[in-house]
Amino acid sequence: MNSFMRKSSLKWWGCFLVFLASEVTAQTRSEQHVKLRATLEQWMQSVDQSQDLENKWEIEKSVLADTIVGLRGMLEQAEVDIKTVEERLQTADQDSQEKIQQQTDFNEARDALRKGLLPVEAEVAKVVPLFPEFYIDESPKLKKSFESLAAHRQAEPDAKDKLGLNSRIQPLVQILTEAERFNSKLWAVTHPLKVGEVEKQMNVLYFGLSVAYAVDDEAKFALEGRNSPSGWTFVAMKGADIAIQVKTLYDAADGSGESQIVNLPLTID
Repeated sequence: MNSFMRKSSLKWWGCFLVFLASEVTAQTRSEQHVKLRATLEQWMQSVDQSQDLENKWEIEKSVLADTIVGLRGMLEQAEVDIKTVEERLQTADQDSQEKIQQQTDFNEARDALRKGLLPVEAEVAKVVPLFPEFYIDESPKLKKSFESLAAHRQAEPDAKDKLGLNSRIQPLVQILTEAERFNSKLWAVTHPLKVGEVEKQMNVLYFGLSVAYAVDDEAKFALEGRNSPSGWTFVAMKGADIAIQVKTLYDAADGSGESQIVNLPLTID
């Protein structure tokens, strides 16, 4: 019986061990299955992530390709712009050099003109006394030019250098223009002249800036006007009927008389 019981126990333990082994095997397989499924899930996730990365890379690669094309176009345009700027700089540099040279030439010419004005002003100043007083009184601009010319000539060298060339040239042009105008025609005017010690209203005929003849209304006496660096001076004329001849000449000049041939003496220094 003991032997039977021992055999029964052994059999029972054997069945238990088989069952236990079966349970262990089943549990191991279940765990392996779980691990395998987890591994498969991770692998699928990796595949999905890899596909996403691949798709993203394709998109980014396309964007990069377009960017590269755009940058190449910008680079080519930049090279063209740089070349254009370089050409402009060369042209600008050449223009600048020409302008600098022009400015240098202008400054030299201006300095030469400023120095050359000194003798010109001296010569024009000699013309000033040649104008009769009546003409100066009737021309405020001419009188102003005389004053400006005198001020410029009396100015100190430093002050002259600061004067504008236009301000110095303008009175010279005004004086010479008026001198040409006065010298180009006959002027039959009436204004006072000193006869001896008495100032008397006289009819004066100016032949420009060269000579003048004066006579009173009654044709009793006549004067000859002479021009000099000190101005006009009138001296009495001598001769029979000389005053009548001057009156005839004056009336013809101012239109009140008829044109006639008149012989008058002329004194030239």
